[in-house]
Amino acid sequence: MTSTQSNAVILRNAMPADIDGLCALETANFTSDGITRASFLRFLRRSSARLLVADAGDGEHPNVVGYGLLLLRENSITARIYSLAISKDWRGIGLGTQLLAGMENLAIEAGCLRIRLEVRIENDTARGLYERHGYQKVSDLPGYYEDGADGIRLQHDLYDVIAEKSPAVSTGAPLILVDRLSDIPFAVSGARVMRVRDYLALDHGVRNRRVINLCRSYEYLSRGYYCSLLAAARAERVIPEADVLLDLNWKRLQKAARNDLGPQITEALTKPGDHPTYVDVYFGRSTDKRFRHIAQRAFDQFRCPILRLHLNNKDGKASLREIEAPSLSQLNSGHMTAFEAALRAYLRGRVRKQGNVTQPTALVAILHDPDEIMPPSDKDALALFVQAAADLGARAELITAKDFHHLSEFDALLIRETTALDHHTYRFAKRAVKEGIPVIDDPDSMLRCTNKVYLAELLRTHRIPAPKSAIFDKRRIGEIGQQFSFPSVLKVPDGCFSRGVRKVKSPEHLAEVASDMFKNSELLVIQEYVETTFDWRIGVLGGEAIFASRYFMAPGHWQIVKHEDDGKSYEEGGFETVAIEDAPQDIVTTALAAARLMGDGLYGVDMKETPNGPMVIEVNDNPNIDGGVEDAVLGMELYRRIIAHLLGKIARP
Repeated sequence: MTSTQSNAVILRNAMPADIDGLCALETANFTSDGITRASFLRFLRRSSARLLVADAGDGEHPNVVGYGLLLLRENSITARIYSLAISKDWRGIGLGTQLLAGMENLAIEAGCLRIRLEVRIENDTARGLYERHGYQKVSDLPGYYEDGADGIRLQHDLYDVIAEKSPAVSTGAPLILVDRLSDIPFAVSGARVMRVRDYLALDHGVRNRRVINLCRSYEYLSRGYYCSLLAAARAERVIPEADVLLDLNWKRLQKAARNDLGPQITEALTKPGDHPTYVDVYFGRSTDKRFRHIAQRAFDQFRCPILRLHLNNKDGKASLREIEAPSLSQLNSGHMTAFEAALRAYLRGRVRKQGNVTQPTALVAILHDPDEIMPPSDKDALALFVQAAADLGARAELITAKDFHHLSEFDALLIRETTALDHHTYRFAKRAVKEGIPVIDDPDSMLRCTNKVYLAELLRTHRIPAPKSAIFDKRRIGEIGQQFSFPSVLKVPDGCFSRGVRKVKSPEHLAEVASDMFKNSELLVIQEYVETTFDWRIGVLGGEAIFASRYFMAPGHWQIVKHEDDGKSYEEGGFETVAIEDAPQDIVTTALAAARLMGDGLYGVDMKETPNGPMVIEVNDNPNIDGGVEDAVLGMELYRRIIAHLLGKIARP
């Protein structure tokens, strides 16, 4: 592999600007039966053709390293793979499978039941790819190609996965498991319905594929339980998970849920309407508007397709008696209609609509708080993140804390809200990891970066230069006062944006300030004060520097942000963003070393440039990316790099 292959490869619909790259691929791959430039242009215009490209470029400069061409025919249930080609330097890394998966998804979305293709009989590599993913020979094609070479025709039934083969189709086509195909009396466009016994017989999974387990029994060690257990082992995203099935039978959790939901149920029943003996919840939705929020909360705790909340009615007061996970067979025709609507709504973010509009290759959620006073990204930057996703063939949507129960409908999550461990941002990150959704910031990075006690020890262990620091508790205040010179900086472990940071002027001042700060933390960090007129912030993404900014101290203050006593007002110093190559090399090198200890996500490393060399002040898991500031050098490319890094994790094995 060449060095360029460290970039993310994005699958997207082809555009006229890709013609040169497509023609180059065609020339390099085929000596006969090649597609001409004019033919590629015609395919781009044809509503019955779907042309996917694998783009390893940087947004403004596409680099087409593979393509797949699918042909559809009106009123036909059979799609045809017309051509698939991959650049020589990009073979052997699973790109063929990804392109094949993309074309299978398109065929499913078009309502096709099977897919066919022709391949040269001597092309062992291509035949191996197709046969590995369930394609079988249906006919010989003697002298089929222009140069007289023989071919064969292969076929794959999209809705009849053969147990011995590994289907290429991935997350775009959710899998619905049932005991009998008749258990679902309606069609679900864009999804596969499979019998439980067929799924259990598989010896493989499709990483990150959505699996909805609708077995008739979820009892411990039942087939339904094993389906959820095996799906998790196969790295598939299953609902319900095996631990949820155990939780439903755990009396302690049931009791906690009853205590949580009981008062809300009582309140809901004070509104006009009858008093039911139970309330059904389908994918977090209820047909009774009074229970809309209760349904969401129940689904957040017990993520099961169907939940039944059994109610007690005593002395005119309703309470939650039990939470059950009934099977489809327990739903009558009216219930089934509501369930069908809820299932379609749940899948809506995953199943792309047909039409001439270019469909996104991935859906990215951007978590933000529109009311946050000092958000890590302002409105301009958020708009540019959304545009960057569109440039890369994906779609980004801004979400807020109330969208927690919709998270599983997305392919990736970008958190652009100030993070904390006792905050919904951490719950979002944890849920994303559990669902198999790539996320920036990931929970491990939050845990490592947020706590300055951990960071100080980590930097010291790895001998990365940083100001002298120490971790101490109440008993060591006097000892610390003798060990450090003053002024020094005192920090609570999980402060952010210059909050929870105080400058102490003397041992007496240390004791006074620390006594107040110990009310919120059993440990504090003291750090020697290094006076500079600015701090460096080196942005690091996936172990590589992406921006370098100088943040100057707020006027008349020792920090870059001066918070006022009202807790809302603040004043910042100026900034200057420079090209990475123009930043001091030792600053960049040290920042990279510190960031790589955190992970491969997005970080902002705060540095001091001193006569004794660079010093790391802290590593932020949620660095500022504001319009006109951190993007002053790279512009739109900064946003594309971050989104491309995130999208690249979707298909990462």
